[in-house]
Amino acid sequence: MAKLSVRRHADRDAAEAHYLDAVDRTTPSIPPLITARRDAKWQEAQEWGGPILSAEAQALGCSIQSVIDSVTAARREWCESEAAQEAARIRAKSRIRNAGTPAEMHRAYTDYQAAIERLFSCLEER
Repeated sequence: MAKLSVRRHADRDAAEAHYLDAVDRTTPSIPPLITARRDAKWQEAQEWGGPILSAEAQALGCSIQSVIDSVTAARREWCESEAAQEAARIRAKSRIRNAGTPAEMHRAYTDYQAAIERLFSCLEER
């Protein structure tokens, strides 16, 4: 039989701080190197080419335009995903701040976790 743990907080403020922190810890982050590379590729795509995109086109055996189109599409998807993640994070934190009990805070947090999982499962399906 599974055991359920009950977390007790000293007061409402302690519970709120705990769940707000939990949301921030759960929020996915992109490693800095990947972020820098995405930004560099996006910059080159806006300039219609550069050394990174040229190397990618050569490695893939395709045109620079194909790589630019790919980078542009990936950027659009990334922006949509980031916007959805940020909206979910803000919504969860607002629900936590407005919750009357730690149980409501916990529910807001678990709903946030589920929303993030749904977002990532949609991305994996693409």
